[in-house]
Amino acid sequence: MKLTFLALIALVSTCSFGQITFEHGTLEEALKKAKQAKKPLFVDVYATWCGPCKQMAATSFIDPEVTAYYNDHFISLKLDGEKNDGPGVMQKYGITAYPTLLYFNANGDLVGKVVGGQQAKQLLAKGKEIVNPEGNPVFQANKTYQKSKKKREDLKAYVKVLADNEHDSLSKYAAEYYQKYPDLNLKDPVEFEVFKSAVHDYKSPLTKEFLNNEENVKDKDAYLGKINDFFMTTYQEAKLANNFEIMEKMVNELYPYIQKCDVPDLPSQSEYLEYAKSQFGK
Repeated sequence: MKLTFLALIALVSTCSFGQITFEHGTLEEALKKAKQAKKPLFVDVYATWCGPCKQMAATSFIDPEVTAYYNDHFISLKLDGEKNDGPGVMQKYGITAYPTLLYFNANGDLVGKVVGGQQAKQLLAKGKEIVNPEGNPVFQANKTYQKSKKKREDLKAYVKVLADNEHDSLSKYAAEYYQKYPDLNLKDPVEFEVFKSAVHDYKSPLTKEFLNNEENVKDKDAYLGKINDFFMTTYQEAKLANNFEIMEKMVNELYPYIQKCDVPDLPSQSEYLEYAKSQFGK
């Protein structure tokens, strides 16, 4: 059993005959190769123990569309952040989490930085944005937003484009939207996306509304994914305060909502609490 509710979901693995072709040398060597090939450079900064890194390697990096696009348009490098020139790259580019994805143009300038695991659709969209920024809807939407008066409707329109394209900037602008306009209407598709991206407190009235809407339960993966978000946020809070009771209250309150999803082989509430307590160090 993992220390996340998402780990209780059955995972389905898929096979692929292709994968991104990665270099395994230094960043300097890869930058030289990219310059010679007149292509941008894509760098996956990872750690051998990183779960999301392994998940990307087993899913997004072998997706047929991603594979074809990246192998055609990029020179790609896999860089262990803890070996060889990895620590130096981490320091130079302010990398503090795995995985972090770096994008350089053919001249060696950093033009993109994405923190966290990416799904295939996100990875493909980001690659296309780097190769042809002006042809990307996010690029155009950003230009429009920056020229606007930045009222609620302006920010909402920009957030919609970010959400539609699963862009890595969504979390930033969704958080800005929620900070300015916390009175979200979860029946509004865009504000619902803001909620999913920016609201991490399981005690929020918006969370209660989300959890108690039976329509949301029908999208099991998204429903459990949001519960996992609440779980991880609360776990970090409890660890920081060194107070397991914070986590215990959260598990007791959210466990009945997990049961709504009919997760196969779901551990009992007491079993899960015992395991969580052991991971917490209690």
